[in-house]
Amino acid sequence: MIAEFVNLKQAGVSREQALARLAAWHQAQGHGVLILAVDEHQAQELDRLLWTVDPASFVPHALAGGPDQESEPVLIVSQPHNPNAATVQLLTAPEQAPAPGVEHLVFLVPAQEGPELLAYRQRYKELSQTPGIEMRHTTRLPG
Repeated sequence: MIAEFVNLKQAGVSREQALARLAAWHQAQGHGVLILAVDEHQAQELDRLLWTVDPASFVPHALAGGPDQESEPVLIVSQPHNPNAATVQLLTAPEQAPAPGVEHLVFLVPAQEGPELLAYRQRYKELSQTPGIEMRHTTRLPG
């Protein structure tokens, strides 16, 4: 499994921009993408975001629970399950668990100092000590 930590400060983008760009890029590479929201409210917000973040591009996506969720290239969930058999999971909080079948986890490290950044650092440390996990640190978004 790959655990990739994207440094939003060095990448120069907001969390929302990064989520949208990474979802679009991984989907364009042929990977199914799962976006794990912290709750149903955030899932709804992420759904709206993917419709509006870049008017020039469209990220095909849906919220979990729909009739075609298994065939959606990008699926937004609020529980760590994997109905669309995604191989890439974008996480919105450091404590979130990987969904079954995911091969590539992407954590979005906040730009601001504070408790959330400390939690991401702790998660990085934990995962770096876990056998079988390839760690990556990214300062630029693809595409």
